[in-house]
Formats: sequence, C-alpha cells, structure tokens
Amino acid sequence: MWEDFQKVLEKRVNNKKIIKNDKYLIISTSEMVLQELFGELSKKFTEVKDYKKGRLWIELKNSTWRNEFKLNEKMIIKKINKNLNEVLIKNIIII
Repeated sequence: MWEDFQKVLEKRVNNKKIIKNDKYLIISTSEMVLQELFGELSKKFTEVKDYKKGRLWIELKNSTWRNEFKLNEKMIIKKINKNLNEVLIKNIIII
C-alpha cells in the first residue's frame, strides 16, 4: 500500500499545476516527512491541520515537541519542499 501511495504522490508532484492547489497532497507529504524525521511518535504527538498560502498549521500535543519543532523548523520546511519539488511551505504555524 505504501508503495502505491508513493507512486501516486510522485505522479502528482511531477504535475506542478495540480500541486499548488492540492491541499491534501501537501498535508499528506508533510505528514510523511514528519514521520521520516521523527518516527512513529510523530503520529502520536503531531497533527497537520491545514495548509493555506504558504503556511502549514501543525498541532503539537506537548511542549517538548513544540521545542523540537522550533529548533528544527527550517530543516522541516526545507525537507517538505524538497519532497514536493517546489517551495510551497514558507512557514509553520504551531497550534
């Protein structure tokens, strides 16, 4: 199943016209990157809530994760944009 998702994701990412308006793709890619960076715990302590106009809203469940995100925010943004093949995320709003 994971391989199927990655294939669909790659096809959609390669179509730049779709990606800018595909909120689901951006959120899904962000969740995938967070899981890569922080492992299974990211599912337990983080939730990507929304994406709009270059801003990604992420809910963090505790202050430890808040600190971790603030320390790594630039790297997280860079990795998400790299996976999207375009600079779409400009900043992360922590809620």
